[in-house]
Amino acid sequence: MSEPLLSIEGLRSAYGPIEVLHGVDLTVQEGEIVSLVGANGAGKTTLMRCISGVQPVKAGAIRFGGEDIARRPDHARAGLGIAHSPEGRQIFGDLSVAENLSLGGYHRSDDLGPDMEEVFGLFPILRDKAALPAGGLSGGQQQMLAIGRAIMGRPKLMLLDEPSMGLAPVLVDQVLAVVKSLRDRGVTLLMVEQNAYAALSIADRGYVMEQGEITLAGKASDLIADPRIREAYLGA
Repeated sequence: MSEPLLSIEGLRSAYGPIEVLHGVDLTVQEGEIVSLVGANGAGKTTLMRCISGVQPVKAGAIRFGGEDIARRPDHARAGLGIAHSPEGRQIFGDLSVAENLSLGGYHRSDDLGPDMEEVFGLFPILRDKAALPAGGLSGGQQQMLAIGRAIMGRPKLMLLDEPSMGLAPVLVDQVLAVVKSLRDRGVTLLMVEQNAYAALSIADRGYVMEQGEITLAGKASDLIADPRIREAYLGA
């Protein structure tokens, strides 16, 4: 097997004196969708923030394309091809939809127009509202905007944190269909999702995180069939 696009080794991170990640190991191969599932407070969002550079690393390595980027600033990681669609969307409400999308490509020097058209093709409602303040969008539309903003960076690796949170089932299906289409276009994805069945159903592989540690890992289809996962996360 080729070298992973993303390799996390012995990662530890803390908020003040409280350690949240306790030696996490995880890999993502180029072209995969990898889903990370677990209960609230398991450390999933902290892990994503460590990868994108928002959260400091206490110990361990984050290798992207073979290079340890654990101490590189967040803007440098964006330039390497890592895009983060964060939990809670974190759009800029006073800026227009188009301006929010443009910010996703802030590190690029080429024409953003074709990529914005791609986003509008994936989420046509954003074209209709392109000139309007993003704060006026519905929750589902803001989630589309957050994903679209990440697409604008032309990422090699996209980090999606709870993309279906608070969405109606029909919008969940739409967002997951877009995630699959991004993989088909060559984007590698690491996705955190509380909807474990939805996350694993479109993933190649999955990890289960509990209390800051990886407790299970394997093919997504095997995890869906695992009685422990079905009982704890799938309501079966």
